[in-house]
Amino acid sequence: MHGLVVGRFQPLHRGHEALIRQALEDCVHVTVAIGSATAKQSAKDPFTLQERAAMVRAVFDEHVRVVAVPDIHDPPRYADHVTAITGAVDRVFGNDERTVDLFEDAGIAVRRPGLLERERFEGAAIRLQLAEGDGAWRKAVPAPVAKLLEEWDAGLRLRRLEALL
Repeated sequence: MHGLVVGRFQPLHRGHEALIRQALEDCVHVTVAIGSATAKQSAKDPFTLQERAAMVRAVFDEHVRVVAVPDIHDPPRYADHVTAITGAVDRVFGNDERTVDLFEDAGIAVRRPGLLERERFEGAAIRLQLAEGDGAWRKAVPAPVAKLLEEWDAGLRLRRLEALL
């Protein structure tokens, strides 16, 4: 069985980690599709495609395949757009209703494992903590991701990007 997890991973956090681990438990092959692959760097999208792929690989190594999915801004065609990149998938894992509904509408099975402590493990909150120098973000991301974010001086990057708003 081929599972698919789609996300922006800005940054990859423990909620994403749990979702990908669920896919790995249920499927022989798992593809992680990094969405908004060509998004311009901003406070909402501070990490590049290469950095987000590095986060996924730091946690999951060779256990998942990582692909880039550029935005198409055409929801009815989104599932076909993604599977044209990933190849056929048997099940999509996710909790974002808008996204998983598009796959379900395309006839692909969906698994919604449920959000893991959404208030703690949410990208916008983690980015805010990074920007404010609040060390709580370290508990919200897997240790290999925390190491990368520190190497990239992510807090400073976010402060600079927010200054551009």
